Amino acid sequence: MGFFDEMKSNKAGQKAYNIHVQANDLSRRGRVAEAKAKYDEARKLYDEAYAAGCRRTNLMMSYSVLLMRQGEFARARELMKEISARGGLSEDAHFELRMNYSICLWRLGILDKAIETAAYAGKHAKNGSYYSSMGTFLVEQAAQTGEFEEVKKFLDEAMDYDDEDAATLDNYGEYCRLLYERETDPEKKAEYRAQSKDYYEKAYAQRPGQITTLWALAKFEQQDGNLDRARELIDKAILHSSSKVCPITLEQLQEFRAELG
Repeated sequence: MGFFDEMKSNKAGQKAYNIHVQANDLSRRGRVAEAKAKYDEARKLYDEAYAAGCRRTNLMMSYSVLLMRQGEFARARELMKEISARGGLSEDAHFELRMNYSICLWRLGILDKAIETAAYAGKHAKNGSYYSSMGTFLVEQAAQTGEFEEVKKFLDEAMDYDDEDAATLDNYGEYCRLLYERETDPEKKAEYRAQSKDYYEKAYAQRPGQITTLWALAKFEQQDGNLDRARELIDKAILHSSSKVCPITLEQLQEFRAELG
């Protein structure tokens, strides 16, 4: 590819990135329909830029994130492999790429490899991204295996790092909910349930648009007969639901909302 062709493809990639940023801002403000249109526009431009030869690392990393957001995890995975193979990444960029790759693996159902990849990234840095993602993976692993010691130790470490992080609070809420579901002693069962809901309420206070938190709280409110609040929470979740990275789909939210009446 010639110099001017490379300049042209990178310019298209940069335009895609700029629109991607605008879409993220609209999404954060709850303007979901406008955000979706911008994401679709950015995706089209990323596709065109890639086809034209754009391979600039920061642009391709953003492209892979948008592919995940739109549910194209296999394609995102291949693009991340390509980015890694090209080399030249800084340590921080390597960390970001590995964490994104671990999330991609998780959504593809390759949980063990996702945990392994995140653990490797954690050798470089242990920040909010690491603690929130790894916490999610370990909670899911505990749900599958019934073994909770490792995840409890990790979540305590995550809370020591930042006890106001919405994702960590959500992960702790899910951990307690799993214990609540498995407990047979009525007193302990009630204690785990109260703890779970408390962590979810704290997560909600920190990030009112977090889908997993809204889903869990709405389920609790339904159980408690507080249907008005359950509907309010699910309506909010539907409003903010726009990324397929979240394991709770829009279809699940809509089905639950119909159940609530």
